[in-house]
Amino acid sequence: MKIRLLTETAYNRIITLQETMSKKDRGYGVIPVKIQNITFAIPFRSNMAHKHGFKTIFHNGVWNGVDYSKAIVITEDDLQPKAFKLRSEAEYQKVKNNKDKIQRQFEKYVNDYVSQAKLGNLPNLQRFGYTTLVNYHEELGV
Repeated sequence: MKIRLLTETAYNRIITLQETMSKKDRGYGVIPVKIQNITFAIPFRSNMAHKHGFKTIFHNGVWNGVDYSKAIVITEDDLQPKAFKLRSEAEYQKVKNNKDKIQRQFEKYVNDYVSQAKLGNLPNLQRFGYTTLVNYHEELGV
């Protein structure tokens, strides 16, 4: 399983988009996931206070996890070649052991978003209130 950082060029491009995580000095580890020939980068996040992702470990009173709502569309060139090391081996193992589950859940999240966007229901759904997918309607066929 690849866990990477975005290149500076990719990061500078995505911070201008709606709803992206944008603490430049933080460096977000991401998991690349491909759905229908679109490559997404799903970021790791601490303090994941919602259920739109995969929770990994409970640390300092909050959940860490992989945040589906903050995924971005990337190319392979947007990823740094060097692996990103998570803070905890336990978190890495949980993600590694649940790679297929993360893929399935994220694919469902994207498909649900597309279905609801095509129906015009997005403004009424809290689940998609802060998603980065609003930036990718063309790529998603919405």
